[in-house]
Amino acid sequence: MKTLKTWKPFEGDIAEIQQQFPLPLIALAQGEVPALVLRGAYKPKHCSSLIDRFYERGLLYNPHGTGRPHRVDIGTSFGKHRADRAKFFAHSCQTLGLFSTLFEGYDDPVQTMYETLEKLATDKEVKTAREPDGQLYGPAIFRAYYAELGHGPHYDSVAKRTKAFDYQVSRFEHQFAGVLCFQNSDSDGEGGEPFLYNCPWSSAIQEQLSGEKFRQYVDEKKIERVQIDLEPGDLYFFFSENIHEVPHIIGERPRIVLAIFFAMSPDDDEIYVWA
Repeated sequence: MKTLKTWKPFEGDIAEIQQQFPLPLIALAQGEVPALVLRGAYKPKHCSSLIDRFYERGLLYNPHGTGRPHRVDIGTSFGKHRADRAKFFAHSCQTLGLFSTLFEGYDDPVQTMYETLEKLATDKEVKTAREPDGQLYGPAIFRAYYAELGHGPHYDSVAKRTKAFDYQVSRFEHQFAGVLCFQNSDSDGEGGEPFLYNCPWSSAIQEQLSGEKFRQYVDEKKIERVQIDLEPGDLYFFFSENIHEVPHIIGERPRIVLAIFFAMSPDDDEIYVWA
């Protein structure tokens, strides 16, 4: 697949990002930049130590041999649990309880992501998504992708894709994602590292969103794409309404990340975060 080089992630600290993009999230939503990358946002040693803890506590495990291979999550997935509202919020409550002690002895990686986002969007209040009655969503989620697991081309939007209008997160104009790398896969090729396409979702794009069909469409239209190369402790944010994919993992070492969704509107003083 051909890749054009004019659409590139921007790497820097908070001050450098804000100097280049005074409104960083709007720059992402408008396609000025595919991603904002903050290297070393979290201590790599804490990444490896927490992964050891997750395995010791049985929170992470190799899903091969347990039936149908699946991604292993630590946390509450809105997409997976939203259909049953009561179960979703009960699961979210369990996640909040788990995360309140899971990181003891180490920097809190969820807080790292929230604080970084708040520094980027200085005019907004960043908070865990919630309903008017105070029920909280899961604040973030660890995702472990083992061999042969990944995501094909897709986009993420509660309002446009999920159409879950009975949840408060649907009220916002723009949806984004944040990813904090905890561990890379052992692939030397494209496997495991995410690709972002300069291609926001539209109804015209929808029919193209099958693996090979989309790749052919990208070649024909000369749509730019970038691959985000991360090391443990690196953090990046992107506009999740752009088409993106995670190639299937090759090798035995899983790719492990801490991920969030978040949403905002220019005229709303809050940013809601969930997983």
